[in-house]
Amino acid sequence: MPWDERYSFRDCPWCGLTNTRLTTINVDQQVVNKWGERKFWATLGCPACGNAVLVRHGVPDSDDTKAYEVVPTSSHAKTAINHLPEDVARYYNDALLVLRVGVPDAAAVQLRRTLEAAAAHYEIREKILMRSIEKLISNGHVTQSFGPLLHHIRSIGNVGAHASDERVDQETAERALRFTTQLLRNLFEVPGELKELTKGGTETTARSQ
Repeated sequence: MPWDERYSFRDCPWCGLTNTRLTTINVDQQVVNKWGERKFWATLGCPACGNAVLVRHGVPDSDDTKAYEVVPTSSHAKTAINHLPEDVARYYNDALLVLRVGVPDAAAVQLRRTLEAAAAHYEIREKILMRSIEKLISNGHVTQSFGPLLHHIRSIGNVGAHASDERVDQETAERALRFTTQLLRNLFEVPGELKELTKGGTETTARSQ
């Protein structure tokens, strides 16, 4: 049993379609590497965008039903952030959700709220977000080069929050999401990883003494 149909139930890494079953196009497709090792792949198709997804599975006629690799990588992996505080993650995840279902205006608003929550986590709670951004930079939490990006996120958040003829399109919201992801990694993921690294180094030193 080389292929298990349960692995066809997955989000589309191309268009972000969630809670669906991709169409199984082909299985047991063999590729031999330069060492003579065999790899077997299944091809799945997204019923929404029509793009293909490859899943590497176990050898036919074996009991190995594990899925080893998925190509391309899920879009969720590109936006996953370690050590993200719950109060910040709530708005960030809401932005991801509404962007994936095609509501960029709402995503822009949630990204703006993400900035506010991130600043508040560093005890910066200015009434005007622009001042909070300036404090994040002046206090050294992010570099000066992030300034224009933060103001861009703030600006499109304002557009998304007010009724007018100006709208936030999908491309603009996705760009703002990429900026926000990089910001949050700098604010939370990098310090969190360094803290774990330092802690691990201290434990290693203690064991060696």
